[in-house]
Amino acid sequence: MANEPDRTEKATPKRRQKAREEGSVPRSPDFDAAILLWGNLFLFLGLGSATVALLGQQVAYFLGKALPGALAEGNRLTLLRDVLQILARVVLPFLALNLGVALAAGFAQRGFSFSAKPLGPKFDRLNPAQGFKRIFSARAAMDLLKSLLKFTLLAWVAYAVLAPRVPDLLGTLKLPLGQALDIFQATLFALYRDVLIAMFLLALADFAWQRHSWEKSIRMTKQEVKDEFKDAEGNPEVKRQQKSIMMAAARKRMLAEVPKATVVVTNPTHVAVALRYDDKTAAPVCVAKGLDHLALKIRERAREAGVPTLERPELARALYRTVQVDKAIPRDLYQAVAQVLAFVYRLRGAA
Repeated sequence: MANEPDRTEKATPKRRQKAREEGSVPRSPDFDAAILLWGNLFLFLGLGSATVALLGQQVAYFLGKALPGALAEGNRLTLLRDVLQILARVVLPFLALNLGVALAAGFAQRGFSFSAKPLGPKFDRLNPAQGFKRIFSARAAMDLLKSLLKFTLLAWVAYAVLAPRVPDLLGTLKLPLGQALDIFQATLFALYRDVLIAMFLLALADFAWQRHSWEKSIRMTKQEVKDEFKDAEGNPEVKRQQKSIMMAAARKRMLAEVPKATVVVTNPTHVAVALRYDDKTAAPVCVAKGLDHLALKIRERAREAGVPTLERPELARALYRTVQVDKAIPRDLYQAVAQVLAFVYRLRGAA
């Protein structure tokens, strides 16, 4: 079995776009989780007191409603509406923040990318052999190792926060409830803060790793880069064929115009330029020109059509260099061409 070619080339913009369209983008779930937890922490710090106060007010409100007949048929809808309003006031700010932070974290990692291809059925996943291959692959082993390292680091951070505070936490059994709650609150805040810092650092490292893995997965072989370049610029062989066809059509069109020429100026064998001058043109116009084999074809066609051919080497070279087909000759060649045309007209007059 032939070895797979090495993917040593960086992905081209077209390859990156194709990967995004297929739903393949660098993504770190740890980064999303860390950003969400930090966002909830700041929201709780900003709205925690107000939320607790609101809950206290609502508890008092419902205790005031706890009267005989509160759940009577006419009061159920009112009570249900009050419950929904309270839940909305308490929960909606957190839901809105989590949605906004999740979208912002996803956009920061991947940019705007939407693809329905990952949602499509993949029947190869039903193959048990492929399933075992994924389970025991190097990627799965790396993911397991990363999970163990993350768990170990977070456990160590939690131990470092809680171990010095164990005596104070045990001492809360002898303290008034208010002081005990303050100690518990300070401990929980320190634990939450330090664990979040560790999670954020792990998320940054995981994001860098995921980005590196994604870049490696979309690398291309040298042949793939060449093929893509050919597709973008056009196959050189096809372009050569197209150019050859266009040149053949141009030669055919020129040779068809030679019988309409007034004179053909040659060099005498390597260059031939056919000029037409009549009452429809303000100046002599080049209808055909060519070198070597094409020059020979022009002379043969002129001889068959009875068009005069004159050997004027310097003039022929000058016309070939400066005049395009179907264009008038430049002014600086008027006099030389006029002498040639006068000679042709004298020959016709003599005939």
